[in-house]
Amino acid sequence: MITPPPPRYVFVCNVCRSDRVTRDAWTIWDADAQQWVLGAVYDHAYCHRCENDTHLEDVILNGPGS
Repeated sequence: MITPPPPRYVFVCNVCRSDRVTRDAWTIWDADAQQWVLGAVYDHAYCHRCENDTHLEDVILNGPGS
């Protein structure tokens, strides 16, 4: 029996529905890996289409190529 893949999501602005959104976060330098590693993601979100603060909504994508 084949298990279907988990659903895929996109985060959108709750005002204009654009996916051109970002969230505040911080990273820490991992000297062993020689790269920045995500340390935390904060609640603050910004929409680059509205050019304003926003609240994000997660939307399930319909198909594997969506």
